[in-house]
Amino acid sequence: MEQSTGRAYIWILSGTALLAVGVQNFLEPAGLVAGGISGLGMILDDISRRLGMGGVPLWLVNTMCNVPLFLLAFRVQGRQFVGRTFVATVLFSVTLYIAAWFPRYTGDLLTASAYGGLLSGAGLAMVLRGGATTGGVDLAASLLHGTVFAHIAVPTLIFVLDASIIMLGFLTFGATNTLYALLAVGIMEKVLHLAAEGVNQKCAAWIYAKNSTGLSDKLIAAQVCVLQKIQIGMYTAEDGQLLFCVFSQKELSKVKQILANMDSDMGFLLMDVREVMGEMPTCR
Repeated sequence: MEQSTGRAYIWILSGTALLAVGVQNFLEPAGLVAGGISGLGMILDDISRRLGMGGVPLWLVNTMCNVPLFLLAFRVQGRQFVGRTFVATVLFSVTLYIAAWFPRYTGDLLTASAYGGLLSGAGLAMVLRGGATTGGVDLAASLLHGTVFAHIAVPTLIFVLDASIIMLGFLTFGATNTLYALLAVGIMEKVLHLAAEGVNQKCAAWIYAKNSTGLSDKLIAAQVCVLQKIQIGMYTAEDGQLLFCVFSQKELSKVKQILANMDSDMGFLLMDVREVMGEMPTCR
């Protein structure tokens, strides 16, 4: 279901703000380059200076990497996606500038990597939820997911690309900063999975009962999606009914309470559901 344009840009603005704080106020002061085109630019700049070539401007690396990606994205994913990504890229630059005026964390590397990864992951998840990326590695991961690696989630591709850039920077930034940068990227990737793909996380359950008529009525009354199926002799020699239910995490305690108040013998098998899209009607 397509979200409204206004809501999409609210997600993008909020996400770029969080991402900017994570990078500008936690990762950058600690010298933790958690991947991205900016990290690649820093690596190329350092290598160029060591070879006596005078360095490579970061803006040039960003331009050379992002322009081809934007052109490819326009061809593959359409004008709307590219437009939102362009807005997200501009907003990210603006919020980075604003975040620079706020206090920066200069404490231990563990705290910097943890909070930097957490804020950056949450921010990227919001941007992705708004139907955009911030360009660079995020855009490259989105293009790879939409063309070559459709079976791999975008957050996983972002993690692989960022981790590869960080490993390239091992010689430049040293072992300690590299290891903490990998920790930050790992946290970022985990938050991305939870926030971007697990926003609609549900539970599912198989419930076996000898007579589930009253049970299904109570579950349906509690707004729990119920699919009922007659099952003969799977667990016992007697006939019984098998219910398949889908409900949210916060409704789990309510479902358990309903089961606890039933007198008949029953079995309960609980499962996690990664995501439910669309409307699932309550049915018998």
